[in-house]
Amino acid sequence: MKNSYLNNLMSSFYLWLDHEILYHGEAYTNYSGKLFETADPNFALSSIYGSPFRQWVYDTSITGANIISGVFNNGVYEPKNNGLKIDYNRGRAIYVSKNIGKNITSSYALKEYNIYYTDEKEEKLIFENAYSVTPKINAITGSLNYLDRPFPCIFIKNTNIQNYPFSFGGQDSTESMVRCIILASNSFSLDSLLSLLNDSNKKNIPIFDSKELPFDIYGDIKSGINFNYKNYASFVSVQDYSFIKNVTVSKLSEVENSKINKKCLAALVDFELSSVRSPRK
Repeated sequence: MKNSYLNNLMSSFYLWLDHEILYHGEAYTNYSGKLFETADPNFALSSIYGSPFRQWVYDTSITGANIISGVFNNGVYEPKNNGLKIDYNRGRAIYVSKNIGKNITSSYALKEYNIYYTDEKEEKLIFENAYSVTPKINAITGSLNYLDRPFPCIFIKNTNIQNYPFSFGGQDSTESMVRCIILASNSFSLDSLLSLLNDSNKKNIPIFDSKELPFDIYGDIKSGINFNYKNYASFVSVQDYSFIKNVTVSKLSEVENSKINKKCLAALVDFELSSVRSPRK
């Protein structure tokens, strides 16, 4: 089935939210260190070297962020190419062919908040599911598992979408609700994030076709070079935007999750979005 408007909306919201937090909140840390050999059944014929952190910054419009474009193999720099892929969303380097036993190190910018899609209920995410904690830099023991979803993080999900008549000629206003479920490790970081998201009210979100999204199957940039969100968004025509009509912030009480043996702070942020479209053309 071809991509739907909702697919395009959620993918575009992900890119916009990521850029908003990194660009305006400077929510990243530059780091250098060892990558550890790990496994992923989806790439069984590849050699994978992962970091202890989930998501790396890939957007070159983020000033000061160290955007990884290669790794060091026994001190010798190897740039990414057809044989070496950088998986930004899982924080790892992938040698497409088996290449075991390398001593791999790298420098990269890691996100303060990882962002994940979800269709799970909020109470299950907050109270029931176990999420590993992003390790302290001085307590690193190895790579994350390919399925790990460590917090601090943001889960995004669509909770409602409906079309309303807008004008003659078949135009509708598509009204959507996107919810962000936020799990934070401290009050200062959470309050800063909530303030930043609340201030995004009345902004426009560029809507891309999902087939134009920047990532390939490895999680690397399709162009093989770099991705600049500001440049990418400048190619969107005026009608391809979703307008943020309202932002609602709900801060929850401190949550204690016994599965990860750590307290976390939680909040919900709801975005009411509106797009003028011609869905029946």
